[in-house]
Amino acid sequence: MNVRIATVSAFSAVLLAAGATAAVAAPAPALTIKAGAAHVQLGDAVTFTGKTTGIKDGSTVTLQVKDGKKWQSLPGTAKVKKGAYKIAQKLDDKGVEVLRVKDGKTVSKTVDVEVR
Repeated sequence: MNVRIATVSAFSAVLLAAGATAAVAAPAPALTIKAGAAHVQLGDAVTFTGKTTGIKDGSTVTLQVKDGKKWQSLPGTAKVKKGAYKIAQKLDDKGVEVLRVKDGKTVSKTVDVEVR
């Protein structure tokens, strides 16, 4: 009986240690993006906001626009502060612009803004 209790106790200790390690692991970096307007006039500024997870305050996020199959960085950047950012950017091409934000290898989902 003592061997059984010892085995269960040892196994429980291993499980607790593994759980404690997982609990303190840093979350995977993530970015969100939201456009302040779905439609704007040519040359108008749009405000993009979002939240960050696992990205240090003070890090710079960059707004990007899809150009064909490639992503082009725009001048709009912002520093992460308290897990959030805010970027104002003028859009100078008519049509639907597909945009995202990027920090290193971490990218947000996309958001569409129609420029009229």
